[in-house]
Amino acid sequence: MRSVLSVAAFSLLASLAASCGGEPNSADSGPAADASVGGETAAVPRVEVPAEALIELSSQFSADFALIDQDGAPLSDDDLRGKVLLVYFGFASCPDVCPLALGRLSGALNELTDAERAEIAPLFITVDPDRDTPEAMKSFLSFDDRIIGLTGDRAAVEAAKASFKVYAQAQPLADLALGYTVQHTSLFYLVDRSGQPRFAIQDTLTPRNWRKCCVAPLNGSILEAAVLA
Repeated sequence: MRSVLSVAAFSLLASLAASCGGEPNSADSGPAADASVGGETAAVPRVEVPAEALIELSSQFSADFALIDQDGAPLSDDDLRGKVLLVYFGFASCPDVCPLALGRLSGALNELTDAERAEIAPLFITVDPDRDTPEAMKSFLSFDDRIIGLTGDRAAVEAAKASFKVYAQAQPLADLALGYTVQHTSLFYLVDRSGQPRFAIQDTLTPRNWRKCCVAPLNGSILEAAVLA
């Protein structure tokens, strides 16, 4: 179920991003992406990542949220303006998908310098607010205190999901004490310094390619999906 859902969600999001009607968010990959410096045209650096791992998002996506962090303090997208956000939606009692994805995120953070990490906010937003209290989020994320866990009441979480166009649906589990699980989109969202989501990224990206995705918006490079050898 994990791989089928992830691939299906990625395909659906690609279709949605292409059909939302908004203009693509990233800079044009053609000549217009070049910058004029001192009257001369200077090429903007481009960073290539595997095409199957990256979806450019339209302007119909937003990154609006007003939630509570794992320490019980309010945190909104406005509080993080100026940083690059790496956003993942999941839930603390997830048995496999979320721990694996967040483990990759943790590994990606290890690839960054201290200065680069200071410019990035990695966020884990729950899709299960009924069970994911701040205390539950803090316990779940205890393996890496660099990742910020966010929860809130159902209305606030639903608003955050709608902003990123995230799918999540509870599924009953009659034979388990948990009672239910949550099938959900398993993608990371890369949000630029202005607060605009730019790309959806597969949760299977390697740490090396993760570093490319993280650093590109910090130094003004353009991310490009490419078929890499």
